Amino acid sequence: MSEEKPKKLYSISEAGSVTGVAPHVLRYWEKEFSFLRPLRDTRGHRLYRRSDLEKIKKIKNALYTEGYRIRGVKKRFRTVASSQHTLLRKRKAFLKSVIRELREIERWLS
Repeated sequence: MSEEKPKKLYSISEAGSVTGVAPHVLRYWEKEFSFLRPLRDTRGHRLYRRSDLEKIKKIKNALYTEGYRIRGVKKRFRTVASSQHTLLRKRKAFLKSVIRELREIERWLS
């Protein structure tokens, strides 16, 4: 038996099948959520990446399981994105300080 590789790009109908969300809902969500932007092929057809499918699953869960409304999901994703950005800034500052210290040690050893 051959092992099936996960696809890299999915059509809107395939994305709908994988996530359990109808294509017309995916098109609507694309208008509502600025962070959900599938690629387009030369004919303009939507091509969803694995990361898009994960976003769709999170939106679906927030709306249908957790009871959020569209506005609440938008706010939730903004909050998550903001906290991730803050964390990245802190990590970058830490790494810069480590680099400075290593350069100082290198100068001291020379």
